[in-house]
Amino acid sequence: MFTINRTDISSYEFECHTQKYMNMEHFLSPERKRYAICVADPLTVISLVLYLRDHDGSVLLIHGETPMETAYQMAVKAECYGLVYQDPKAFRVIEPRRRVEEPSIYQYSSGTTGDAKLVQRSWKEIQAEIDAYNKLFHADAALTPIVLASVTHSYGLICGVLSALARGSKPLIVTHKNPKFAWQVIQDTPEHIVYGLPIFYHILTSFTREHLRFHRIMTSGAPMPEGLFTKLQGMSDVLMQQYGCSEAGCVSVSQQMMSHTDLGKPLSHVTLTAGTNDELPAEIIITSENKQIATQDLGFWTETGRIQFVARMDDVINVSGLKVFPLEVEDVIQKMVGIKEVVVYRGRHPVMGEIVRAQVVTMIGVTPEQIREWCQDLLPGYKVPFEIKCVTSIPKTPTGKISRRLLEMGDISV
Repeated sequence: MFTINRTDISSYEFECHTQKYMNMEHFLSPERKRYAICVADPLTVISLVLYLRDHDGSVLLIHGETPMETAYQMAVKAECYGLVYQDPKAFRVIEPRRRVEEPSIYQYSSGTTGDAKLVQRSWKEIQAEIDAYNKLFHADAALTPIVLASVTHSYGLICGVLSALARGSKPLIVTHKNPKFAWQVIQDTPEHIVYGLPIFYHILTSFTREHLRFHRIMTSGAPMPEGLFTKLQGMSDVLMQQYGCSEAGCVSVSQQMMSHTDLGKPLSHVTLTAGTNDELPAEIIITSENKQIATQDLGFWTETGRIQFVARMDDVINVSGLKVFPLEVEDVIQKMVGIKEVVVYRGRHPVMGEIVRAQVVTMIGVTPEQIREWCQDLLPGYKVPFEIKCVTSIPKTPTGKISRRLLEMGDISV
């Protein structure tokens, strides 16, 4: 059925695991109840999700490394029936009342551009996404999905695991913390497609030798830096990217990336609108059935019918009336020798107003002054970072994303 690290889980073993829930009082009548799940073990997460789906229950997925009290407060805020924390037997009742709702998956948005909000997607919507997603992979059932993304996130759970099971593939879920373990799994699985985030590929490629290669790579969550994209192009037979949001799941896939901002073409169950060209980007709007979602992402259509990502609307920096897109500044800095990682974000000056700031992870010897000189040679003056800070690491959320909003606020404990 699937593999976790080096342990195979058969359909029979999975069924036995699931049947245990029928003997637990808090799972006897899950219909129309909302359960919060904060579990690190992927077997428990997947089995609980499918058990509750099949019994008309709802699930709030919480990252498995979340502290218990934080997870409890998230469950309370989401008006859950109760919280499962790490062990299915460890159930904490919150509000044992029946509710009338369509059985769904609930998640909190990442909160990278604003306060995290509770997002609901019905099982019917999830199935529509899986069906449309698998139309792209109908000839690739033999590929083994290697899932590095967490199964408490829709990318890892729905695209990496549930979609694979639906098309008859056997996903291999990697939770081992050592990147060398993941590399060995990838090399031992020749016909693979890896599901990871840009930060995972950044870490993995730092352990590689030249003869090691990926068969197929899928990335999501945020556009990868151009330097990483170029590096992975030389290490992978096929480099893919999928795009979506918490409210709609995956809505487009680039089956062969042409650039690091290439979002590909829409899936069959949605329509997308965006700008007409790179000089006139517009907000990407998703329409699915009767639901319309404003993504707050700026993008445009290419002549080949693909969408290109430009920036988050909230991330655009207004320098004296001129727009600066952080991604373009990051791409320039990333091309400088000695740069490992960079993030560009909005700063505020008491006189000048909005300014461009950058945090950069560098090799020894690279200075902010050298980085600024590099930018001055390649960028208009208003796009050159006013403040550059060399740091040992750039803070990220538990899902590996960089939050420019929190950096702007000075909150680096993400």
